[in-house]
Amino acid sequence: MLTRTERDEAVASLRAFADRYAGLQIESTGATAVNYSGVLYNVKGSTPDPKIGGLTWKALLERYGISGACYANTPTAPSDSSHPDFSVGGHVTPNKDGSVPTGGNCYLMPLCYWHNGKANDEKAFNHSQTAMLQLSGYMTGDLAATFMARMAGAAPLALVQLDDSGLAYRSIADDPGAIDDALQAVGAKPAYILLRRRGEGDTATYTIERSQFAD
Repeated sequence: MLTRTERDEAVASLRAFADRYAGLQIESTGATAVNYSGVLYNVKGSTPDPKIGGLTWKALLERYGISGACYANTPTAPSDSSHPDFSVGGHVTPNKDGSVPTGGNCYLMPLCYWHNGKANDEKAFNHSQTAMLQLSGYMTGDLAATFMARMAGAAPLALVQLDDSGLAYRSIADDPGAIDDALQAVGAKPAYILLRRRGEGDTATYTIERSQFAD
């Protein structure tokens, strides 16, 4: 069960996503297991690892068999820091300024909270472990639930909602009755966005068809 603070943070994150991408076409997404040995940097502006049950960036790495300790060997972490824990799936990029174009590619690898912190922006991460995910169609500020709801463009409709464990998603049949049933199940104080796929395959995009946030 979420605390009131965790609930408020989850709703605020989902509302910010809805506000930012209202009326826009959002690219579909993909995750590909790769090996990358080059220097990487924190992506600036990526949403902190959401507390959404099992659907976190860390869980996405683990789904592909990528785990272990924090990959970053540099900069050297203080002895009392979270290093070398695998705390989060950290968004990283070869771009020193930490930028990723909307819809562009970046990488996801195991990081500790310390290396994933803003204090390490623009600091080079050298790493001996190279197995990681390349994320395509990534957007700065993307939530794990909104990313996975669009991954591979699989669902014609996807509902991203707040439940007792945080933000979660589910696929919905493109049928008015199924949509109504799903929205009614959200509850009396809804916090959700309904995403609709446009197109197929690599060219698929999503739009926010409907959203609601109870006060």
